[in-house]
Amino acid sequence: MANPSGERIVIETPPRKRWSLTLWGTSLTVLSAGLAGFRPHGNFGLILGVIGLVLFGPITVALLVRAMQNRPALVLDTDGFTAHAALISAGFVPWPEVQQIEDRAFRRRVFVTIKVTDRAAFLARQSAWHRFLHRINGPMAAGDILISASVLPMRPAELVKTMRQMQRAAQRRTQGKGAGRRS
Repeated sequence: MANPSGERIVIETPPRKRWSLTLWGTSLTVLSAGLAGFRPHGNFGLILGVIGLVLFGPITVALLVRAMQNRPALVLDTDGFTAHAALISAGFVPWPEVQQIEDRAFRRRVFVTIKVTDRAAFLARQSAWHRFLHRINGPMAAGDILISASVLPMRPAELVKTMRQMQRAAQRRTQGKGAGRRS
């Protein structure tokens, strides 16, 4: 997946993975609705079902919309990357704002984690809803942007390697432009 030519790379989630996530969300939503509706454990079932519906219902709708739209999970180019891989999409992030890129295991799943140089500025560009979700997930997350291996068509380590190469190439271009100018 290395991209020495500096071209644009579009990374799409394979259909099987897109629909698998949607199926899991649908199953949990239906299970929650069953608990709330049939109350197999009395009020405990009702409470658990309502909590499940509030949590899994909107996520399932978002997953279903994403599965039908088939937007790229990630687009890498010479200026930066655009992430739409998670429910909390980062949008466009220029390479100079990226501090660290690595793959990490977190709760038995592997993520590509990206730390930005100025978290406050990054969050200020996000919607209020995204800032709220970042605040909730912040203490658990190992980075500012998380890309789950479950949406990638390749190993996370391969994506990390490509992103680092593109970031270094962008840094060399920036340094080269600045070196030729004199006042």
